[in-house]
Amino acid sequence: METGWARVSRLDVERPWILDAALTVALLAASVLAASAPEPQTRAPDVTLYGLLVLGCIPYVWRRRAPLLVLLLASLPVLAIIGLGYSSAVIGSGLFLLAYTVAARCSARTTTLAGCYVAVVLAVVFSTAPNRMPLAELATNAALFVGALGLGRGAQMRLRNAGLLAERAELAERAREEEAARAVSEERLRISRELHDVVGHTMGVIALQAGVGAHVIDTDRDEAKAALVSIAETSRSALAEIRQVLGALRTGKDLTPVRPAPGLAALEDLVGELAAAGLPVCVHISGDPVGVPAGVDMTAYRVVQESLTNVLRHAGPATADVRVAYQPGAVVIEVVDDGQGPTAPAATGGQGQIGMRERVAVWGGTLEAGPRSDGGYRVAARLPYRKEGAA
Repeated sequence: METGWARVSRLDVERPWILDAALTVALLAASVLAASAPEPQTRAPDVTLYGLLVLGCIPYVWRRRAPLLVLLLASLPVLAIIGLGYSSAVIGSGLFLLAYTVAARCSARTTTLAGCYVAVVLAVVFSTAPNRMPLAELATNAALFVGALGLGRGAQMRLRNAGLLAERAELAERAREEEAARAVSEERLRISRELHDVVGHTMGVIALQAGVGAHVIDTDRDEAKAALVSIAETSRSALAEIRQVLGALRTGKDLTPVRPAPGLAALEDLVGELAAAGLPVCVHISGDPVGVPAGVDMTAYRVVQESLTNVLRHAGPATADVRVAYQPGAVVIEVVDDGQGPTAPAATGGQGQIGMRERVAVWGGTLEAGPRSDGGYRVAARLPYRKEGAA
């Protein structure tokens, strides 16, 4: 529930002129009451005094719209009241509020001008009416004006700092939202790549095996049965990998464990699938795989898988060679085939090659892909990594 002070604060923000008008009425009423009981040695109140009091209070309605102008306009009737010998007990005190308002709402230059103007006013009163403002009272008034100006500047700085803090908090929240959106985008891209690699490879293998089975089903039932069994095994393997990829999107207690992402250690299984589909693959591995990060290992596997899948799809009758070299701080991969050469559709690139380049770029690596001069196609990638403990 909104408190009374909260309602007043909201009203002050939404309709400041209402509170300023109320302040004007209150100041005028207090000034008139004070004038009815004049100070000793001051002139008795009359119509002139009341008229000056009205003139001195009216500008307060625009106190926050034009602070410096209001200070100038409100001070002139006060000077007239002092010069004519009337009491300025309440109406003069309002000038402290105006000085505070100038400092709180205006620039440092305007505040300085207001301070200089107040100093001139005090000097004029002290020199022309020393009986109304002796030295001690001059010092008191000067200190009060300095305090009002200082408090105003402090209030402005606090308000400005609060605004900066609010802006900084908003920027931080926006940065967190953008980071979350970026993380979601990256995760979607990762899932897209994984699904492309898994589904693309599997569908290519299944299509060829199904074609073989359909071709020999009438002449060699054993071969057709072997093709169907291979299709079933390939499908189950792909389904397990798809579950693994989509596992990141699932929530709840029913999340089941999934097998680790494939790496170069799974090349033997990959080669077996492709050999069953009609693509002989020879693998050459050199170096020591110790210390290779799991992410680099998986990326290397996906590059080999996509390259061999493209050979299976586009190269026609062919054989392929895969070379994996574990070098200090890098894994180097080369996949070559002796298929259709520059006319192979794989040579034109596509989503698969885009995915490979994106994967390799994540690790700051390089990828080369293109037809060979003596026929066939070549894909070469280098995946650098930093060894644990390295600076």
